[in-house]
Amino acid sequence: MNGPDTADETSFYFDYELQVDATRDAVAKLAREVLQYEWADYLRASPPGGTHAWHALDSGKPWGRVTPAAWDRGRDRGYDLHFEHYPTPRALQRGQFRLELHLEDGIHGDADFSGDSPYAALRGRLVAALDEARDERDDLPTGEFGTGRTLWRVDSQFLAGDTVAYYEALREALSAHEPFVDAVAAVLDDELPERDPFDGE
Repeated sequence: MNGPDTADETSFYFDYELQVDATRDAVAKLAREVLQYEWADYLRASPPGGTHAWHALDSGKPWGRVTPAAWDRGRDRGYDLHFEHYPTPRALQRGQFRLELHLEDGIHGDADFSGDSPYAALRGRLVAALDEARDERDDLPTGEFGTGRTLWRVDSQFLAGDTVAYYEALREALSAHEPFVDAVAAVLDDELPERDPFDGE
């Protein structure tokens, strides 16, 4: 009896590798040319559930920022609080979704979280409020507190290669974090007065 035809096997595996590479390239192109641009339009057309209005920022990039209007007071004072997600080729290929809650310096870029800086103090109050919200609610997604600018992160899965499934994962994650939106807004209301007390009359 003859053994397997190694030329046929080699050809089969070579064709298979070409197909895998072509699929990977197609999904990467889909992420760069569609996913990174259309997520913001999808959110505007189908906003997250709940009572908050949302701003979708940074479409067309390998990250996107989404912030509720309830946090505008922080942004007006230089505190850039937002949810960040990553519509990358890798995420689309693997069906892996990540949402992070960030506190950044909205004026200079990098926030200083050392010692008793205003960012470190606000970060501490925010994390305490988020932890309290988690204790009060058992329907929040399972996630973890981060370090530095990342206050919170949560990971989930969606159908790999499906842009609409990604958009829905984003919308559902934002909807599920409404208690965090309220908790952060309450801290901002307490910590940042309507008018800067150092402004002139």
